[in-house]
Amino acid sequence: MKKLFKPLLIVAITLFALGCKDEDKTEPKPTASNLIKIGETYISGANAKATVYAEKALETGYNELFVALTDSTDGSPLTKGHLHINPMMDMGMMKHSTPIENTGDSTPSNGYYKVPVVFIMAGNSSQWSLGLSFHNHKNDMEGEGNLGVEVINSSPTKITNTTIALDSNAKVFISLITPKKPVVGMNDFEIVLHKKVSMMDFPAIENYTIEIVPEMPSMGHGSPNNVNPIHLANGHYVGKVNFTMTGLWKIKLKLYKNGTLISDDQFFEITLH
Repeated sequence: MKKLFKPLLIVAITLFALGCKDEDKTEPKPTASNLIKIGETYISGANAKATVYAEKALETGYNELFVALTDSTDGSPLTKGHLHINPMMDMGMMKHSTPIENTGDSTPSNGYYKVPVVFIMAGNSSQWSLGLSFHNHKNDMEGEGNLGVEVINSSPTKITNTTIALDSNAKVFISLITPKKPVVGMNDFEIVLHKKVSMMDFPAIENYTIEIVPEMPSMGHGSPNNVNPIHLANGHYVGKVNFTMTGLWKIKLKLYKNGTLISDDQFFEITLH
């Protein structure tokens, strides 16, 4: 018995260590080397300058904005304050906003305030703008600034929308977040859902149940062991998708509310090389 115990103990410790290693994986922190500059503007009244960065050019769908705030007089970092962003699309005859996740954090992480934005359509910098409001705790001043930004169409598309008759004809936007770099095998799968209430109000949807159905159209098969995404917070649904080979995959989405299927015609296409 003692002879068996030691090898079993080693195996158990090894498995525990591997499990811990996997759980400890975190997103790389944003640095100047892995971000591109989108633009900069002064926030009048708050004695602040805002520089907006992102991982890549802004596109339709889910984008993470990283905002560095500095003192407009001496250039020193502003590490205490409240930042609020209001994206706006000016179409001439009408204006509308878009889904956004203002966290209200008073302290930036790694020097940046992170604000995710879902752009629901493409547009140039005279159409899309970011209204920035900042309360500067350094001098207890606050003010506003404005930055025009360009948004291109994501390709393949990372956002889809549908009007759901069985949910009071709500217009629902579904944005793909992960996988960013899909691989053969199991991948994290995350989407975020928002509902259009008005031209300025796009709250998160937190009460749907979602089923994913991956299939490979060219081969006529799906894949096993997928994990349907479940709601975590703020409209974010997280699961797992399994790709068994390279090529074009279509991930079909089935949306349920209170146990009733309300939509099954939305999907995302992902190609593995």
